Amino acid sequence: MKEEKGEGIILHSLEYKEQERIISIFTPHSGMISLIVKQLSKKNLTLVTLTTPFCRSEFIYSKGKSDLYRFIDGTILDPHLSIRQSLSHLVYGGKMLQAIRSTQFPGKPAPFLYQLLLSYIKKLPTYREPEPLYSSFLLKLLKHDGLLHLTEFCNRCKKNPPLCLVHGESFCSNCIPSSSTIFTSEEWDQLIIFTHSRKFDHIADTPLESSFQKKIENLFQMSLK
Repeated sequence: MKEEKGEGIILHSLEYKEQERIISIFTPHSGMISLIVKQLSKKNLTLVTLTTPFCRSEFIYSKGKSDLYRFIDGTILDPHLSIRQSLSHLVYGGKMLQAIRSTQFPGKPAPFLYQLLLSYIKKLPTYREPEPLYSSFLLKLLKHDGLLHLTEFCNRCKKNPPLCLVHGESFCSNCIPSSSTIFTSEEWDQLIIFTHSRKFDHIADTPLESSFQKKIENLFQMSLK
């Protein structure tokens, strides 16, 4: 069978039978793919690390009869071990990986999103407070998928500044539809920074208000329905 080669980030690893794993990988040009890796053992630590979430590697694989690819060989590019030194970093990094799994499809190229995930994973261990970084990642993911449109004026009246979101669309306080997520003016300013900022320096390493973080998580969950 024809061999393929490419790099990717491990999103999920599932133990399958004895000495086997099924791994979900996010790649820049093939979207999400699943590989079955055999002959795992504690003696082969390189292969164990290569099939562990967060690890960025280069893979050689071939297509089988199903959507499950067969692993042939791989080279570790970056295991991102520093994420595992903190429980909070591990938890929020895992949430980023799960966000990708929840929104992306097999075979759908996403080179920009791949680079975005990679940059956030690399930056995560440098933040004492990972919540702002995680919230920014969710917003940028929604924007990337066309599910978030922060506009200067209300989407309905076209004249007032917006303060709420419904299905990713911006509305002012006078045009609030039902089932909307309402923000304070300070939260809306922060929402714009989190969504559009191109520099991590603009995403402060300070505790995030739990109510604001919850609103962002709710926006993301609603987009999955």
